[in-house]
Amino acid sequence: MTTTGEEHTTGRGGPWWWTRWRSAVLDVGLAAGSAAECGAEGVRFAHDAGVPAAVGVVFGVLAGSTLVVRRKWPIAVVLVSIAITPAQMGYLMGIVGLYTLAASELPRRIIGSLAGMSFLGMLIVMFVRVKQDTQRGTWELGDWFVPFASITTAVGMTAPPVLLGMYVGARRRLMESLRERADSLERELQLLAERAEERAEWARGEERTRIAREMHDVVAHRVSL
Repeated sequence: MTTTGEEHTTGRGGPWWWTRWRSAVLDVGLAAGSAAECGAEGVRFAHDAGVPAAVGVVFGVLAGSTLVVRRKWPIAVVLVSIAITPAQMGYLMGIVGLYTLAASELPRRIIGSLAGMSFLGMLIVMFVRVKQDTQRGTWELGDWFVPFASITTAVGMTAPPVLLGMYVGARRRLMESLRERADSLERELQLLAERAEERAEWARGEERTRIAREMHDVVAHRVSL
């Protein structure tokens, strides 16, 4: 299996680390969508940071493009998404990266730690963003809305991809285990059939020898008479 829980194939039909061209096209498409999202969000980031808009766009495109290596280095993708969370970009990359990380065969402590870091970063960013919007008068709601919106958004951005990834990874590992058991059973049945054939051949040889011995004794007895 790969780090994402996908099963290896005997012949690699895709380029580089991809086992199939379909997987490569999917990852490239996701990376293009993430780069477009981060590039669009980089304009606002550049405005807030006081830098040229082109700098923010290039930064966003480069950061979002790292999603293309999610199958080979899922930890790196999640770390990049956590790093750019304060810039309020990389939401697609964070969701897909957490899903890929949870579906991989990495230890659960690593998955839990990175998921917790992503949740905490999203919680802080959303808290600050919602609070700023309420102070600007964009929303006319009570004080309870800021923590409520922050917590629900952070949970919604981290919990579903992690849970779905863990389910898909467990299902893939189960299917691989069942396939290995079926192959092992098939090999055992084939071995038993070969042994049965050998025993049948040995029994036929013994019967031929017995018949030949009896015929020899009968002929010898007739000749002696």
